[in-house]
Amino acid sequence: MNRATRRIQSDIGVALKKAGLPPLKWYDLLWSLERHGGQLRPYELAQDTIFEQSNLSHLSKRLAAEGLVEFVEFDSDRRGKVLKVTEKGRDLRKRMWSIYGPMLHERLRAFGKVDGWQAFIEAEQDQASPD
Repeated sequence: MNRATRRIQSDIGVALKKAGLPPLKWYDLLWSLERHGGQLRPYELAQDTIFEQSNLSHLSKRLAAEGLVEFVEFDSDRRGKVLKVTEKGRDLRKRMWSIYGPMLHERLRAFGKVDGWQAFIEAEQDQASPD
């Protein structure tokens, strides 16, 4: 299962790169924000995603530098910040999904077939075998 997940993520990452789009982890952060009304506090975002706090902090700053998210003051606590997705971030996430979504659905449908797992295992063995 882990190998299948890594393979699918890798293939999607390659397709995104070929399309001139950023890494899949950018999608995960943007989608998490959108699913929660467009904004979350950093610790909430860390709880909702698979990112460690330090990785999330670095990624958030990178996306902010690209204008995809912005840090805004939290209404009830001026010391706290909220990470908010921008319109540019929403647009990018949608463009990424146009590649990510169909590929993900295609790959997952294959596992729903009777021989889906067997076909995956055989493909993995073929790639692992030296020529």
